[in-house]
Amino acid sequence: MNFSEIPVLALWLAAAVCTAVFAVTWGSWMTGKLRRAVYYMIAGMALFGVATYYGKEMPLGEVLFLYSVAMLALALGVLGRRGELTRLAEAVKRDPKSPDNKLSTGATVQIVVAGLVVVGAGTWFMST
Repeated sequence: MNFSEIPVLALWLAAAVCTAVFAVTWGSWMTGKLRRAVYYMIAGMALFGVATYYGKEMPLGEVLFLYSVAMLALALGVLGRRGELTRLAEAVKRDPKSPDNKLSTGATVQIVVAGLVVVGAGTWFMST
């Protein structure tokens, strides 16, 4: 199966599912203003997709696929880190300028590896 053979409706569905997964994985540990930031991130990514579609005249299927890949990479990057991220969010709320407010090395590696794997797989898939 070639990428261009995937129906656009299926890509819309994939984008919706990836957006929901992103919202759940990121929004579950955030509170207040941080939780609103998740929705701003989703809106920003959607606006970027629209701008890419119209500005670069990229096919809609490719825009939806890239949007889905980005959302999936961000969701997988924090999967299983809810406890750590909740503690970090609370620490930042108490003392925003503390030098201790950073992700663990494991969480940082997970985010980077998830991003690279998903983007690499997406690139490979689009080229086939």
